[in-house]
Amino acid sequence: MIDINNGFIEISDELTIFPSYSFEQFKNTKFYNNQDGVRIFYLDEQQIIDNKKYIVSLFFRNGKIYMVSLICCDKEFSEKNEDKRKLLHDNILNELGINQQIEYSWGKITSNYDARGNVSSIDIMYFN
Repeated sequence: MIDINNGFIEISDELTIFPSYSFEQFKNTKFYNNQDGVRIFYLDEQQIIDNKKYIVSLFFRNGKIYMVSLICCDKEFSEKNEDKRKLLHDNILNELGINQQIEYSWGKITSNYDARGNVSSIDIMYFN
């Protein structure tokens, strides 16, 4: 899924995100559909990464990638149990040997649950 040594994450054969990946680079992919590079946006289709289905969203800041957010869709959760998806994300990171307490030279990876938005996600934040 992600190379913790350099922060590269392969979303698909055509889209690999890495530190300093720019919105201009994203415009040259099949995923670009006149999105606004200022807001968070979701890729149109679920992506399969390491044999798991994810909803992928990207957030650019000052024209560079700031965050990739992944929501695993392998299991269905009711709206009232969305917080349980965080446990799924925690397990995915544990299986990959990713320690959420570590900051890397390029960024950090966390599993989060936002109670206000009732959304759980794996967030890959880049220091640019």
